[in-house]
Order: sequence, then structure tokens, then C-alpha cells
Amino acid sequence: MNFAVIGVGSFGLKRAQSIKDSIKGKLKTIIDPNKENVAKAESILKIKSSTLDDVLKDKDTDVICICTPNKFHKELIIKSLKSGKNVFCEKPLATNLQEAEEILEISKKYPNKLQIGSNHRYFESVKFAKKLVDENEIGEILSFSGRIGHNGERIKNTWFWKKEMSGGGTLIDNGCHLLDISRLFLGDFEKGSGVISNVYWKDKNMDVEDTAFGNFKTKDDKVASIFCSWRLQSGYFFFELNGSNGYINVDGRFDTHGGDKVYWRDRDKKLQSKDFSTLKPNSYGDEINTFIENIENKRYLSPSAQDGFEVMKMVNFIYSSH
Repeated sequence: MNFAVIGVGSFGLKRAQSIKDSIKGKLKTIIDPNKENVAKAESILKIKSSTLDDVLKDKDTDVICICTPNKFHKELIIKSLKSGKNVFCEKPLATNLQEAEEILEISKKYPNKLQIGSNHRYFESVKFAKKLVDENEIGEILSFSGRIGHNGERIKNTWFWKKEMSGGGTLIDNGCHLLDISRLFLGDFEKGSGVISNVYWKDKNMDVEDTAFGNFKTKDDKVASIFCSWRLQSGYFFFELNGSNGYINVDGRFDTHGGDKVYWRDRDKKLQSKDFSTLKPNSYGDEINTFIENIENKRYLSPSAQDGFEVMKMVNFIYSSH
């Protein structure tokens, strides 16, 4: 399956490398208006760049992988779908709920597929937690609580700080991962509220939040709470699932990005743990391989456009509360 990657900044470069290293994927070309990004990517990936028009017309290109700033997602997704390409777009789906709804409705008109990139679903710890839940180890899931963050230095003075480009701050950035995972375990949320603040990066060049907190409820009264930050010093990632007969903690606070530890008390009230810290993280690779397999076998893609829309509903619950 032939891929073209649009946007080869830091995340796009990771995506392109994962495609190149995948089992059945072939990285055919890259696209980026930034000449420095292109030169670096061509050197690392040993691949030539192209133009968007050429790629959209190329019948041998099967998938467009979009890794641009969020502002450009809507236009590129729609153009790619209309050109008959399958689309893999880095989260978030769009910069706001209205854009997300437009994308969702347009995607329904075409047989080619759209998936949202959400690599945290493919952390070994998250996959193991999902396996425990599916095996009914802790009974019915009643609530989800989690937090995610980093020190914010790597995105300082970048497009992430500009609402016009990003659509928001930490909530629409790393917060989207927790929103997506909470839906993975609890389903859709019909209500939500929250707060956002700029508590640390008080810079005149920044017009988005560096801290966000949200509470959500499903139609059957299950609840989730999430906290996300661009100035969190105590490690990256943690969430807890509270079940009717036990609980699961996924502890990735030590910046292992998938090599986390899982603790759980099962239905027999035994406290157990599993350590993934010795495994090499491969969430990007696992995600791309699964994407290709699902397209080849005509299986449902997840996170889908509908999933991306539901995450943007949760984002909107919080932003509209502010």
C-alpha cells in the first residue's frame, strides 16, 4: 500500500518512518512547503518530495497521511477523499466542532476510508488494559480518570501556541489522547464541562491554554475526568479505570511512551501488575500496520471520523464552558 505523507515536521517524520518500517506499507513520497523540513526528511528517509497536486492525481498513491498543523486538516482531508484516496490524519480531526462535523458528513459520501491517528491506543499498557476489560477482569467500567502532560518546552513558540493554527492548547493537543482513551472504555459522552487556564506560559505570543480540566457523563451515568497540561513535571501519562469488581491503573508517568506499568485488582480481589518498561515502544508502527490490515480486509477503522467528531464534542464541552 503506497503512502504519501503531507507535513514532515517532527511528528510527520515519525509517521513517515513508521510507514517505511511497516510490514505492507510503502512510503512513496513526502510533501511539505517548508524547504528545511523537506531537505531533512529526504536525507533521513531517502525519499523524494512531490507536490500535493501531483500526489492527488497519482493513481498509485493509496493513502494520504496528514501530519500538518491542525488548521489544514479539513481542507486536506476533503481534497484527499474527493481524489479517491484513503486518509490517515494525525489527531485532532479538526480545529473545532463545526469543521469536524463537516468532515464527518463529507466522509460518508465516499467509499474510501478515513482514520484519525491516535497512537496512545497502541501503547502496550493501554492494549493490555483493554484486554483485561474485555475479559471482564474488573467487571463493568463505572468511571475513568486520567492526566497527561509534559513540560511544554518542545512546543515553545511554535504553531501550537497560535489558536488560528491549532484550534486550542493542551486540551486539543495531548488532551485529545485521554479523551479518545476515555471513549475507548466508556463510549460516547452526552454532557461535559470544564475549565481552561494559562497558568505558566504567560507569553504575549501565546493565545491558547496550557492547562485544562474536564468532567464528562455518558447517557447511562458513567463519568470521566481528565487533566492535561503543557507544564507537568511529574511524568507523562496516567489513568485509572474503576470497575464494579476491581480497578486498573495504567502508569506511564516516567516518560516511557508505551513502556508503562499496569496494576489491577481483579474479580478475585488479587492485586497484580505487569511491567512493559523493557519493551521498545512501537505504537506508531502498530497503528500503521493495523490501519493497513483493516483496509485490506475491509474492516472497521478506529478511531474513525465518527470517533474524531465525538472527541471534538468533548473538546467543545470544555471550551464552551470557558
